Amino acid sequence: MNSLWQDLKYALRMLRRHPGFTLVAVVTLALGIGANTAIFSVVNAVLLRPLPYAEPERLVAIGGTDARNPGEAEVEGSSSYPDFFDWRERNRSFDAVAVYHSATFTLTGTLTGTLTGTLTGTMTGNDAPAHLSGQVVSAELFDLLQAKPYLGRVFTRADEKVGGEGASNNASRAAVISYASWQKRFGADPKVIGRAVTLDRKQFQIVGVAKPGFQFPIQADPVEMWVTIAVDSESANGKKPVTERRGYRSLHAVGRLKTGVSFAQAQAEMKLLAANLEKEYPDNNTHQGIILFPLHGNLVGEYRKSLLVVFAAVGCVLLIACANVANLMLARATARYKEIAVRTALGAARTRIVRQLLTESVLLSLGGGLLGLLLAWWGMEALIRFIPENLPRLSEIALDRWALGFTFTVSLLTGVFFGIAPALQASKIDLIEAMKDGARGASTGSGGSGRVRLRGVLIVAEVAIALMLLVGAGLLVQTFVKLQRVDLGFDVHNVLTATVELPEAQYAKPEQKITFYQRLQERLRTLPGVVQASAILPLPISDNDAGGGFRIEGRTAPNGEEPHADMRWANPDYFVTMKIPLLAGRDFTAQDSLKSISVAIINQSFAKTYFPNEDPIGKRLELPFGDGTGTTKFQIVGVVRDVKHQTQLGSEYSPELYMPYAQLPFLGQMSLVVRTQSAPGSLAKAVQNEVAALDREIVLSDVKTMEQYLGNAVAQPRFSALLFGLFAVIALLLAAIGLYSVMAYTVTQRTHEVGIRLALGAQTGSVLRLMIAQGMKLTLLGVGVGLAGAFALTRLLKTLLFGISATDPVTFALIAALLTLVALLACYIPARRATKVDPMIALRYE
Repeated sequence: MNSLWQDLKYALRMLRRHPGFTLVAVVTLALGIGANTAIFSVVNAVLLRPLPYAEPERLVAIGGTDARNPGEAEVEGSSSYPDFFDWRERNRSFDAVAVYHSATFTLTGTLTGTLTGTLTGTMTGNDAPAHLSGQVVSAELFDLLQAKPYLGRVFTRADEKVGGEGASNNASRAAVISYASWQKRFGADPKVIGRAVTLDRKQFQIVGVAKPGFQFPIQADPVEMWVTIAVDSESANGKKPVTERRGYRSLHAVGRLKTGVSFAQAQAEMKLLAANLEKEYPDNNTHQGIILFPLHGNLVGEYRKSLLVVFAAVGCVLLIACANVANLMLARATARYKEIAVRTALGAARTRIVRQLLTESVLLSLGGGLLGLLLAWWGMEALIRFIPENLPRLSEIALDRWALGFTFTVSLLTGVFFGIAPALQASKIDLIEAMKDGARGASTGSGGSGRVRLRGVLIVAEVAIALMLLVGAGLLVQTFVKLQRVDLGFDVHNVLTATVELPEAQYAKPEQKITFYQRLQERLRTLPGVVQASAILPLPISDNDAGGGFRIEGRTAPNGEEPHADMRWANPDYFVTMKIPLLAGRDFTAQDSLKSISVAIINQSFAKTYFPNEDPIGKRLELPFGDGTGTTKFQIVGVVRDVKHQTQLGSEYSPELYMPYAQLPFLGQMSLVVRTQSAPGSLAKAVQNEVAALDREIVLSDVKTMEQYLGNAVAQPRFSALLFGLFAVIALLLAAIGLYSVMAYTVTQRTHEVGIRLALGAQTGSVLRLMIAQGMKLTLLGVGVGLAGAFALTRLLKTLLFGISATDPVTFALIAALLTLVALLACYIPARRATKVDPMIALRYE
């Protein structure tokens, strides 16, 4: 400890005596360590930190597969209620299985009393209606997650039926509210248990309050309320409830493995169960399989690769920073050659000298770590602004104790990493040659050639790593640009969108829904600044989708082999509003009603897939009727241009089938589309007022412009391209600075040589070429190594690219040329300084 204390004091003294060197080294390391800390905070929160549930490793997502599309697992919306009921009863691998799906609720009032046979108390819902983000879940969900309530209780199987446990009145439904919602909307009232609330004009009873911080599912928009599948078990207008429709796959499923049951065992059992269900229900379950995913992996799967790629990139930046500082340490070791020789002559062991030099390296890296923390804190504030809004666990990103531990560990390892080679080189002393060197004033020493080689290796490594990062950044930036230029099939500019959901209690009849949207559309068209208005479900590039099987009249297909298409419900003038070209036939009109012939419009992909070399106009399609008990024939009356409905803009167009909402008003939800003359956001309030004029208790949700949806669709590639590009630029600058410093040092070391050459008549041009050639040899070697490395490593980016090859020769050539030019400039400046040396001064230079 005494020796260590002496080393620390001496190291601090040496660093203080050379403030310029210390500042440059600390700032260089701070850039690398700070960037790594900031990205680690994101990676830790999203990828590394376990899910906030008990024994999260036993939680799995249960998804569906279609044998007709091998390799494509459909996790989202992959289960139907009847399938889930069979899974729940027949499996032997899970302690519990639960399903859930997102829902939105409009809170219009609460009751101050409790539900004791009949509703008591008075309504307190005079305030403006509030929009709540919610989830419809099966009873086992909270028990499966081992989530105890803060107040009250969680759901039981009895709650899955209207009028279940604790709610004897048949008009009540059980609800659990989040802790944040309890504080915000109910004033943290401890007597909230048993209180009745009005959601979508139906009475619900609050039976529990979740613990602080509990969220399921983990999503950007926090869940405020959970209700049971009782809301889906109610039938309306004689239709079969969705809980009885085996082909209606709209649910997410999650399970908790039993103790001792492996993932593979559970997968094998569920595979067998899927095969049995396929035999029992061939009409709905043919080709339908079951696949399991770790719940955490399923949550972050979309972002895992992009985050790891960015983390690898920032790690490369730290490597370049280390190489730069190692070069500085080598140069400084040369200047300290005499000091180290004297210490060796006085009896200092080589290990003692190495330890002293490593102490200085570690102090530098710890200083870089401290400054890096400040840079990371500032950088995270900026970073979060560019992170996609739908990144899971975004709110958990912080400089926590794990980030501090990471910074400290990286700082220590960095100090050893960049310090060990210079320390070993500096401690290699030949005393006899050192005395000769001292006699003639040289400073290279016996280890000079070794240090020169090491500096060259470090420069080659810096250039190679920088080139690989620049190539990756170039590919990702081009991907982002190409995605923004994807032909969406419609005009995203000046379009305001908003979701309207009509409560089933007051809009149970189809005519009521149709009339509401017809009147609303007419009112919106009259607003100042509105060009056209309509409605659609689901909205393009909104991450919502719907689809199903159908039959073509006159063609036969076995059960489970029916053609499939994505389905849309639209109001008249939707295509005009979105500027989607009509290629053949006609648009929907007001005459397409419940009493007229059912009609449909298809897109280009539908026509090419199912009617190649045929005119599809007039052809008839058979689709399942709304209650799932029959079919309805739809006559094709038009063909429109393909439209991108998926948020993965790089995906192929899908066959799509548009039907008039006025002929199939099964759902009360529609997305308004309003094309405006100016900024669409300015009309949001006016649109809400028109909705309120028809029904004051209906609240708009998801009020966005189509440009915002497009921005969300390209958020992930933008995030990857921005960060990768930023770190590549930093790597380029550090590599250029490293090359410049080596060249500047070389010029200083060769001043005597240059003076002799000039005195003997050498031209300044030849001296300039001589100096530049030394640096460019290292650069070109680094470019060659970097191109080989980039060719191998950019293949890992394949899944992140669109419209460009991972080995695009133009990108490789341009990046190599750019890096070479930057390196040439870094070599030219110190080399030009060498040509200005006065020969007389150079000849006297020591």
